[in-house]
Amino acid sequence: MSPGARLAALGCLAALSAQAAPPEPAAPAPSAVSRVTVRETDLATVVSPSVAEMSFVAAHADALEVHLRAVARVGVPPGPKPRIEAADVPGLPDVACSVSGGFVLVAVRLGPPADAPLRAGEAVARAWLAAASVASGLPSTQASSWAPAALAAETVAQLRPAMTDLWYRRAAAAPPPSLAEIVAGRVPPHEALLFGRALRRALGHERFAAALAAAGRGESPEALLRAIDAQPEVWWPAARQALLDARPAPSLGMAESLAELDALARFVHDPVGQGDVVLTGPQAARLRRLPAVKDAMAGRLARLRLVILRQNPVAHNAWRSLGAWLEAYPSATEEQLDSLWAAYLADRAAAGRLAEEVEHAFGNAR
Repeated sequence: MSPGARLAALGCLAALSAQAAPPEPAAPAPSAVSRVTVRETDLATVVSPSVAEMSFVAAHADALEVHLRAVARVGVPPGPKPRIEAADVPGLPDVACSVSGGFVLVAVRLGPPADAPLRAGEAVARAWLAAASVASGLPSTQASSWAPAALAAETVAQLRPAMTDLWYRRAAAAPPPSLAEIVAGRVPPHEALLFGRALRRALGHERFAAALAAAGRGESPEALLRAIDAQPEVWWPAARQALLDARPAPSLGMAESLAELDALARFVHDPVGQGDVVLTGPQAARLRRLPAVKDAMAGRLARLRLVILRQNPVAHNAWRSLGAWLEAYPSATEEQLDSLWAAYLADRAAAGRLAEEVEHAFGNAR
């Protein structure tokens, strides 16, 4: 049986579950509903035997729908809502799409955690593109390759802003891929993201919506690119570089932000000429009469003001607390500095706990 036939026959996970687990003679079979979890998003109905996987895919469906509506101003296609089933279905690719009788069905195997975000993003992207093709009267499951890749990358970027900065940095360190590679879908996610954003910027909202609908029908973007510029091979590198030049200040990850904070709050000095020692804040406060210490603290304050806006939100309060201590260092009393340092230590401990909670939550997202 072909993969398409397998997917068409998949139907729904509830039916599969009922067939896969016949009831014990001595006890009634559990209901099919108890074997699957379902969530209705605006973009699709998401189904999975796993609550975590259902929630994970549903979050990506919400992110794509919000992005298309709020940023690209593209709505949900009219007609029956697509169904996305998160499960490991033997014989199917990691993301498989089928259209039958006007209904769109997508099956996604999330796989290992490193692969799950882009696979979930591709699943919701293919669901939207296939639904758009059905709404146009020309149903297709073979979207133009650039569109699922661009929408999947954009979905991941909406949920993980730090990933956007990482991708932009990777793109800045590499030459642009050719348009032929992008159209064929043979580029890494950061290049797919940049191409989608460049296209949206060049076309405007209405034409970009039309481009996505055409991509859902499997149409090549070559004519569209030539409408943007008679020499699209020249337009693309320039548009890509404009996006890289305009990127916002990067936001550090939690670990990076806390590590930079700890380095800034670590005071090393040789107060008695017998070798360097690490000072606490109160100890450093009592050495303000030394010109070298005063100059070092002024330098740290200047550094903090330069980089504080790019720090991770988890560490925000701790960075502000350290800044308050450094600003007060030249003129506050020792007691005032001790109080500000205690506030910094409390905020730093709270940031560490919050970082652990966030890491735990993301680790259990599936």
